[in-house]
Amino acid sequence: MMHSDLVVNLIWITPFIGSLVAALAGIVNKRYSSYIGVASLLVSAILSIPVATSYLANPEEPIVANLGTWFEIPVQDGTIPITVSSYLDGLSTILMLLVIWLSFLIGVYSLKYMENDYGEHRYWVFFTFFVGSMLLIVMTDNLFMLLLGWEGTSLASYALISHWYRDDDHHTYVGDIGRRSLGKPIWFTPSQSGVRAILMTGVADIGFILAIGAIIVIGGTATIQELDKAFIKIFDSLDTPVFSYVFLLLLTLGALAKSAQFPLHEWLVTAMTGPASVSALIHAATMVKAGVYFVLRFVPLIYMASLSLPVSLTVYIDLYFTTIMILGAITAFMLASMAVVARELKLILAYSTASQIGYMFMAAGAIGFLEEPALGLTAGLSHLISHAVFKASLFLAAGAFIHSIGSRFIDEMSGYGRYLKITSFSFVVASLALAAVPPFSGFWTKDLVLEGIYEINRPIILFLGLAAALLTAFYSIRASLYIVNYKKPTALEQKHVHEASPIMYLPYLFLAIISIPMGILWFIGINDFAYILSSSMKALWEIPKISYKPDLAFASTIIAILGVSVALIVYGWKKIDVYNKLSASKALSNIHKFLYDRWFINSVLYYVFVDSFNYITKAVGRYIEYGVVDRLYHKVIPSLGGILSVALRYIQVGLINVYLISMIFGFMILLLIAVWW
Repeated sequence: MMHSDLVVNLIWITPFIGSLVAALAGIVNKRYSSYIGVASLLVSAILSIPVATSYLANPEEPIVANLGTWFEIPVQDGTIPITVSSYLDGLSTILMLLVIWLSFLIGVYSLKYMENDYGEHRYWVFFTFFVGSMLLIVMTDNLFMLLLGWEGTSLASYALISHWYRDDDHHTYVGDIGRRSLGKPIWFTPSQSGVRAILMTGVADIGFILAIGAIIVIGGTATIQELDKAFIKIFDSLDTPVFSYVFLLLLTLGALAKSAQFPLHEWLVTAMTGPASVSALIHAATMVKAGVYFVLRFVPLIYMASLSLPVSLTVYIDLYFTTIMILGAITAFMLASMAVVARELKLILAYSTASQIGYMFMAAGAIGFLEEPALGLTAGLSHLISHAVFKASLFLAAGAFIHSIGSRFIDEMSGYGRYLKITSFSFVVASLALAAVPPFSGFWTKDLVLEGIYEINRPIILFLGLAAALLTAFYSIRASLYIVNYKKPTALEQKHVHEASPIMYLPYLFLAIISIPMGILWFIGINDFAYILSSSMKALWEIPKISYKPDLAFASTIIAILGVSVALIVYGWKKIDVYNKLSASKALSNIHKFLYDRWFINSVLYYVFVDSFNYITKAVGRYIEYGVVDRLYHKVIPSLGGILSVALRYIQVGLINVYLISMIFGFMILLLIAVWW
């Protein structure tokens, strides 16, 4: 199917136009902004279909759609053009479809969820801007435009996470109000969470920006398709091998923060202060997936560049791949352990997001060691798609629960699920996909990641991945059982509880249901998916032949069943009062506190960064600003002026003869100096 360059680029341009028009229309009536926002997403989604169809008809030929050169960057050997253009290969085409269609469904949900909200107009301006920025990231063909989209998502996330910036509703907070860990607050308001998000991702982006500058200046290109050659130039130009490792870490630092990987995950945990639709957007379709896209796009290019390098350099590049895997494995296990004890529904899902993205980073790091590197790319992207679908359903359903019940804590939702049957059904089905129960999609995609780790013989990383899978199955069912299988609310408590509007529940019901056929398709069609993904990269590697290993699939099944069974026994059959049991044992109580307070990482970050910089600021203020600068301007300079004025009074006697003698004497001194010089 034919397409024009303009149509391809309109896919990411249209949401930006929608954002601008929504901003103007909302001045007249804020409800208009919602219709315009959803309409712009629908137009973009419709445009994506013929473009994707065109690519799928010939997946070996990427689509390049160029609208012209924006400006040129001068470098030593000439100039580097920065174009307004799109590049669609298997990776970017699949992600384009995922981002725009998920965002559209979340937008439909938002029509009712955000109705009559005091910030509805502002919400739609930043919502559509967010989607446009994410589409720009996955579709652009150059680093400069990618950076614009990257920072666009950060800006929009700040506005959306702190949407309820008045901080007047405790239901929008994260954490138990008043709770402290190691002396530091462990709860946050929307306004605080927005600042945390933009600071933690923004500081990490400094390394990303520096690395991009190095690629453009040293590598001699800003085009993504040419980055494998650019990396070779950069590695050759670095004086010592360790600098290659540092450069790659700087390049990936922004992606690690964006995707909330340890130790940069804390911003995502508290980002739950935004509306549920924002949580779904950030956790499923955009923001955190930008970091995953980055590593899935760049790591294969780094790997290919490393093949032409001497062994002394490849050792450090292999260390980089290992670092990515280790950080992913730690994040997967750590955040899953936090979710096991969490009480807030959206917070459990937030922990889960960072944990599941850890699997995607594990797959990306495995690319550097697999005999068929495309297997790692296929596994990482497969789990990204699977996770995006069921996690969007979970967050949207969670928003319906919280909105209807009026509480964010699962132990206060007990039994209400029977009055929100469609929402409960959707949540349970999506939870089974998250728990990786076969034949749901989450089982096959997570298993594919673990198979990649198994192939490269990394037992510790594999163990952490399997342990995280066990914990995931447990906390997924735990959250579901609290909602659907506990005490029956009183008649008075039932009065305000009702099923969500069809406009709200149809998107998350649809997303939950399709996780079942997606699992079947992933089992029987994984090689077709790998072909679509890898065909345009055949110059880099061979298209992999994937077959699931029965022994590992069996182990994954047992782990999922074990986690689900324990949750059913504790919270379903026995209905054990876990909190009383924990309080009866000091050891268990301390473990619970350690996990509930997020491994004390939030407190440590405050002590190391916030407090230390406060001390530095106070020291600078006391000893530099007041001790040096103020003393210089207010004491030293005025004192010198006073001394100079007194000295000048002795020669300012008011007698013309003295002035003439002084002038002649001075002239003679200057003349002697000039002659001598």
